Amino acid sequence: MERNRIKTHIPGLDEALQGGIPEGFVVLLSGAPGTMKSSLAFSILYQNALKEGRKGAYFTLEQGKDLLLEHMAALGMADEKALAGLTLLDMGNIRKNLTFLQGRGTWLELFKMYCNNVMKADPISVLVVDSLDVLETMAKMQDRRSDLYFLFEWLRDLGPLTILISERPLDLGPSAQPPDEAYLADGIVHVGMHPTADLYIQRRLRIVKMRSTRHETGYYVLSWEDGGFEVTKAVSGTG
Repeated sequence: MERNRIKTHIPGLDEALQGGIPEGFVVLLSGAPGTMKSSLAFSILYQNALKEGRKGAYFTLEQGKDLLLEHMAALGMADEKALAGLTLLDMGNIRKNLTFLQGRGTWLELFKMYCNNVMKADPISVLVVDSLDVLETMAKMQDRRSDLYFLFEWLRDLGPLTILISERPLDLGPSAQPPDEAYLADGIVHVGMHPTADLYIQRRLRIVKMRSTRHETGYYVLSWEDGGFEVTKAVSGTG
């Protein structure tokens, strides 16, 4: 059965994804620091709220909420109408009070409780978790593959399109062993830095995997201009 798709509202990317990302998927957005992963994920929330009135939630586990909003405003994402449709939760405050909160359950149970509360208050279309790496550390997973499996299944049952930001290298060569989450996720979008000249680095995006979608696996140039992202095909290995 064909799934409805949620647009990224990024020119070039929606075309590459047959119109957008399927609803209810758990998608990994991976890349090294400086590749604008958080900005890209926030842009998807922001543009959906602004252009379609879709509700979204951004759970930040490291960066403070105020600092995140300040950074996004500097990129031009500060429309009050759009921001009113977004729920931003600073899980860092929970981390500061972790000893007190652990008496009420495990950290992962608390995370799930907050997710459920957000969904009950105002059902959301897109959830961003920044980041999977911190979530895993705080949850103190004992059996990583099994614990991640149940987490991914729980997120699918929760309902929204979930974007998990990750700094693990998921754009791996054919001989590398992918991490467990690469198998468990419905989709993987990787962003990286590609040197195109001695003094120039270009951000590139690759759709490594997206179930239920016919997509190319080559590289695209990811650029930010005039308050928005754009994706275009990389024309060669050096340009």
